[in-house]
Parts: sequence; C-alpha cells; structure tokens
Amino acid sequence: MRLGGGGEQRTLQRFLGRLEEQVGPAHFRRYFDRQTVIGVAGGHVDVTVASGFLAEMLDRRFGKDLRRVALEVGNAEVRFRIDRLAFAPTKDPEPVAPVGIEQARSIRANIAGFSGVVRDRHRFEDFLVGDCNRLAEAACRRLMEGGHEGRGGGEPVFIHGSCGMGKTHLLRATAHAFALGAGPQAVKYTTAEAFTNEFIMAVRANKVDQFRKAYRRIKLLCLDDVHFLANKEATQTELLHTLDAANLDGARIAIASDEHPREIRRISERLVSRFMAGMVVRIDAPEPELRTRLVTHMAQRRGLSLEPIAARLVAERSARSVGSMGGFGGSVREIEGLVTQIDAVHRLLPDLSRGNGQVGLVLVRKAFGLQEADQVTGPLRARRPIAIETVISEVCTALCVELSELMGRGRHKRVVLARSLVAYLGRKLTTLSFPELARSMGRPNHSTVITAQKRLQSHLDVPLRDQIDILLPPDIAGTSLGELADILAQRIMRSVAVS
Repeated sequence: MRLGGGGEQRTLQRFLGRLEEQVGPAHFRRYFDRQTVIGVAGGHVDVTVASGFLAEMLDRRFGKDLRRVALEVGNAEVRFRIDRLAFAPTKDPEPVAPVGIEQARSIRANIAGFSGVVRDRHRFEDFLVGDCNRLAEAACRRLMEGGHEGRGGGEPVFIHGSCGMGKTHLLRATAHAFALGAGPQAVKYTTAEAFTNEFIMAVRANKVDQFRKAYRRIKLLCLDDVHFLANKEATQTELLHTLDAANLDGARIAIASDEHPREIRRISERLVSRFMAGMVVRIDAPEPELRTRLVTHMAQRRGLSLEPIAARLVAERSARSVGSMGGFGGSVREIEGLVTQIDAVHRLLPDLSRGNGQVGLVLVRKAFGLQEADQVTGPLRARRPIAIETVISEVCTALCVELSELMGRGRHKRVVLARSLVAYLGRKLTTLSFPELARSMGRPNHSTVITAQKRLQSHLDVPLRDQIDILLPPDIAGTSLGELADILAQRIMRSVAVS
C-alpha cells in the first residue's frame, strides 16, 4: 500500500494504525497492502483502488470499519477512487474525481478484463505441482508456450475441480506468462460473472459491437468460474459466438469450472460440446506430500519457519473432512486459512515460538485449539485396549532401535531414550503396572522403569538436540521430548483405531 496526501500525514498514520487494529493484521495485509493508495485531504479519507470491483468488495467487507475509523481519527468521510494508473510501477497516482460505490458498480463492467496481468501475483513459479494437478499444469504450460511459438489456436483447456484447488491460480499464471511474450493487450482474463455483467452493460448501452470487438482481437482468453453461466441463455449464446470467433482467429482458450462440463446444470449442449472438444482435466485435492509442501511454502511467504513435524501436523489436519476434529477438506485455500491462523497466533504470542524463531508443535496446537487431551484421548480414542507390544513397536520404529537392543542390556543413549518413552507411553496409554512394564521390556527390576519414566517426565519441554548428543532421524531431531511423546501417542492411537 502506498500513502497519498500531503500535509496531513499524522492523521493518515493514525488512521492506518487504527484500521489495522480494527480489521486485523492478516486482513489489512491481504486487502489493503499493494492494492490501495490511501490519502487524507479536506476532511476526506480517499481510498484509491484499481477497479470498481475492488472498490465494491472493500466497501462491502470493510466499509463500516473504514467509516468508523475515519470518524474516530479525524471526523472524516470515506471516498473511493478508481485509478488503474495509480498502481503502475513507474508513475505516481494522478488526481481523479471521487467515485461513489454505486458509480463503481457501473464502472465494473468496463474494467472487468485482466488489466493487471503483467503484475499479477499468480505465477507458474509459485504453483506447486503434485500428482493431483500435474496434468492440468502441463496442459496450461503447453497452451501458453504454443502461443509464444506462433502455432495455431490449438485445443482449448477445460480445468475442473472443487473450490480452492488452484484452478484460478493456473488460469492467472497462464495469462501472466502469455502476456509477458505477447503483451497485456493480447490477453483477456475474466470470470463468467464479469463476462455476464459486461455483456449486459453493453446491451443496455447499445455497445454490443464494441463488446464483441474487444473479445475478437485477443490471442488468449481465460474464462474462470464458467459454471456461473447456468440458466443464463443469452450470455451462453454470446459466449458460444465468442468461442467460435476465437477459434476461427486462432486464439487460445483456457476455461475453469467447479464442475465437469457435462455436470453443469442448465447449460446449452452446444456450449458443452465446445468445452468437451478440448482437453478436459480434473484437479483433485492435494496428496499428503504436496499438502506438506504447500504448508511450508505458504508459511515461508509469511516469513514463518515451520519445523518439519509442525508442517506435517498442519498438512494432516487440513486433510480431515469437515467435522472430524475440526479439520478441513484439504483444499489449498483451506490450507492457507490454517497457515493464516498460525501466523496470527505467532504474532500475538511470540513466546510460544522456539528460541531460534521456528514455529513448533506447541504454537501450532495453540493455534488450532488442541490440548494434550485432544491428541491422545479425543476423537482417536481406541475402541479396544492398547497392547504394550504396539507401544514398543512404534517407539523402536521412530528411533530406529532394534527390538533386541531395547530388550538387551545396552546403554546406548538412543536405546535408553527408547526405554524411557516406552515406560512413559506404557503408563499413559495402557493399564499395565510398573512391574508389568518392566517384564515387557525384559527388565529384572521395575524400579528402573519408574526412574526412566520420571526422568523423561521432568524433561518434556527440552528439545532433543539440546540434551541428547546422538544422531536422530531428521523429522524428530528438532522436537522436544513432550512433542515426540505426543506424536508417538497419536500414531499408536491411530493404529489401534483403524486396525
């Protein structure tokens, strides 16, 4: 966000600080940073944005907050201004007339095109590829690169999948990459809703020919949310003509929808036929490995350093269906929501972070409202008693310790740690007494088991690398003993629950 205004900077700074408090740092960063130019002048707070759509959206979501803060800090009124040139990197904002929200709605149709394609934040470089989206990403790259090489229009690409899976990112990345080679005037990115509004405004203003010419001269059309056209017969007919003209002119077409072309209700068969004539690709929910990479990538963009074990917890939680321990369905957008939640808690409670600034399991659990009981005795509660053999097996696997070493007389530090964890988890998860635990680990005296359990209990908050100078698997080397015990408890409970 750039600051406008002249001699009233003090009022402006108070306004911005109070606004950030009112809407929250995450929303302030997302909706106002780099998307607005705010100035204070003549009893008004002027909010300059690049489009009528953005003005309408900000007014709908934050209008009350903006007006409340403006009254508090300077008894001022809020005005929205529309000026795309204000966001050009080499030009200063030029004075424009104030525009009300009602006027912004009427302007919206004229600026629905993807005018900021060259500066769009969605890039192929930021699109993480996995098994779920590899084909869709390759199809979009081929569409974009084929246009740069001067080949014909080629087959259109139709991407479908649930909300939040990356369809919009792919379309915008395709438009951005194509515009770098062919120029922004050769690209049109729009949504089906914006296309409909633009067409309606053109009909009302008797400018349908002008509307059609604007779509006829482009070399790449990216149309998002095409399922919005259901039951809009006139717009469907116009889109059909647009697609036919684009095909004749050798233009390339990329389309996205929440549904497969044949599953979109109340849409003409002729349009479905056009959609099916190209490459129809589905994007599925990200697989576990990709979810973990997404969590790490989104955290890094926010300046957060997540420990690997914490990133895996976020990824695992995002995969749970709605209603299951409060988790989500695994969409990219919902993963971003979880990372935003962690970021907020990290800023509010920095003491929960590690000494090196990394975010560990303690902070992540706090962000999700998880207590120790949730991890061990919550929804994953076993339906049958847990055998000590299960505990021993999980501990030995995690620490790379052989069963013969655990049952033997060796005093290697990793083996000693494994015995302590078995004693601690055995008391926590099973009904065995100390003498029974001792016999299960081949110990002649149960006092050694009691000592091991108490020793581990007193060091639960200490990172393993700080107290045990042994080589540990990288996924647990940075955890504390308490976190490691909780992780193993979850694995044990889950193995019993699904067996």
